Amino acid sequence: NSNKSNLKLYVRRVFISDEFDELLPKYLSFLIGLVDSDTLPLNVSREMLQQHSSLRTIKKKLIRKALDMICKLAEEDPDESTDKEKKEESSSEVDEKRGQYTKFWNEFGKSIKLGIIEDATNRNRLAKLLRFETTKSEGKLVSLDQYISRMKAGQKDFFYITGASKEQLENSPFLERLKKK
Repeated sequence: NSNKSNLKLYVRRVFISDEFDELLPKYLSFLIGLVDSDTLPLNVSREMLQQHSSLRTIKKKLIRKALDMICKLAEEDPDESTDKEKKEESSSEVDEKRGQYTKFWNEFGKSIKLGIIEDATNRNRLAKLLRFETTKSEGKLVSLDQYISRMKAGQKDFFYITGASKEQLENSPFLERLKKK
């Protein structure tokens, strides 16, 4: 059934539905889980339930918790932390965590970008999750904050280029001019 989402809604441990697209925005459709609420009524139609104010509250909390978890994953990735933070962690912890957010980004980065476009309320939080390759990152992904911290003194702007493939971008005459700057 194409209407089924990855979220299942329960009320007081009684299954209600798995066809609630309203619980999560499209950009978080990759999430899997269940929601059990004590505040929703059991004996109403699906249409009445969709209009219930508790459902809006649940949606806000789900989005906030999901973004908090993703932000935590991004912050815990050793590739994202500072040199001082890297020294404080044991090497086995670092090896275990290394690249987890990068893997997440490679899988779900397009969803985060969709969220930037669609969700004005959470745009700033989502922006912290964005990752990009730069001419100086040697194939590693960097956050906007990392990029800004590496900007030259007095530099107010940064340049970007978009394209269909990495190869196309690397061969762009525009990029050649910018690399010389």
